[in-house]
Amino acid sequence: MNNRILPEDDELKRFFSEWKKKDEDLVIPHIDICQQHRLNPWKLFPFGMAAVLVIGFFLLKPSTMETGLEKDLIIIQLIEHANQEQEFIIETTSTLDVWEAPSSSLLTEF
Repeated sequence: MNNRILPEDDELKRFFSEWKKKDEDLVIPHIDICQQHRLNPWKLFPFGMAAVLVIGFFLLKPSTMETGLEKDLIIIQLIEHANQEQEFIIETTSTLDVWEAPSSSLLTEF
């Protein structure tokens, strides 16, 4: 190995030795770990109860509500009978209970 000491090495050693001397004069305060503030779980209890009540309110409210329409609804159906006879059926109602899409029309290729 090359053990030559360069002038730059002396300068770096001197620089860091000055910093070490300055650091020796620093006073570092003692931090007592036992005195750290701990969060009491009983203080969070009211917030947890409020969250449970809010979530329970939204989950337990009735979701199946029948809503009336603003105006009467007209339902027009086209029914095809045997022998390719077609018939229109027109109904009027104020509520719409169930609507089923005819799956055969979805399978028809155009």
